[in-house]
Amino acid sequence: MMLARTPQLRATFVADDPHAGYYNDLRPFALGLAGDPQEAAEALARLSADRTRANPVTIAQFGLAAWQQIETDAAWRDIVARASEWLASAMDEDGGIRYGFPMAHTYRVEAPWLSAMAQGEAASLLVRAARTLTEPALEAAAIRAGRALVDPGMGLIAETPEGPVLQEYPTQPPSHVLNGWIFGLWGLYDLAASSAQNGERFATAFDAGIDALAARLALYRVRPHWSRYDLFPHPIKHVASPFYHRLHIEQLLATDALAPRASIRQTAADWERGAQSVPASGLALTRKVVFRLLRPRRRSASR
Repeated sequence: MMLARTPQLRATFVADDPHAGYYNDLRPFALGLAGDPQEAAEALARLSADRTRANPVTIAQFGLAAWQQIETDAAWRDIVARASEWLASAMDEDGGIRYGFPMAHTYRVEAPWLSAMAQGEAASLLVRAARTLTEPALEAAAIRAGRALVDPGMGLIAETPEGPVLQEYPTQPPSHVLNGWIFGLWGLYDLAASSAQNGERFATAFDAGIDALAARLALYRVRPHWSRYDLFPHPIKHVASPFYHRLHIEQLLATDALAPRASIRQTAADWERGAQSVPASGLALTRKVVFRLLRPRRRSASR
């Protein structure tokens, strides 16, 4: 569901201080939709106009990208505020930001549905926006968004022998999408670092999730030196595209900076070898094409 289709993913941040940066550079995503804050306001209005078609991940990423832009242009604060206010107002009483349209491809998920990626990225944006905009209500909204990442009853936590796995898509059986899981973990990390209320609960959930990630990364490895997008029992393995493979590497590097684990660091290094190999990249792309022939995309209802 990641929409920032750009090779520039590495960002500057400081561990233990969410307000010092975010863990991927999403600014090219915002600039790809709009060249300046005025255009961005118009783009965000289009993206969020119809609640039944709006994509919470797109809006959260737009808001995070705008937050990263503030350093060079304070006018982007308005976009941060608009995106944050939309996410807070779109929450149900339980903190869930539900999709109003069915999943458009790969998995069968009917509306309304929740996503750990949407909840995590919303929490990450709201934590930052609360301080940047001096709006305590946004921190409370971030905590509400985090409930779905710690409450098994909301359907986004799959228990495995290695520990809990946050689900980007609530499929049965669980799809275990790697990038969405990590975005969800980052939301927990930000809540644990920023929230006086429930901070310990979020920290415990983050630690359990990181331990599970470190233990399960071997399941996402495919030869030669490549990654899988998910673990869903498709007819063939769902190998990551070159874009998502690069995203996985950058996510693992950032995660290792937040919570160092040898297996996370070693897996990132192994996958980097694949990313630098023309034959490996070509084979992965071929496998992705074959996968799409077997699992074609359906027309998307989102924007």
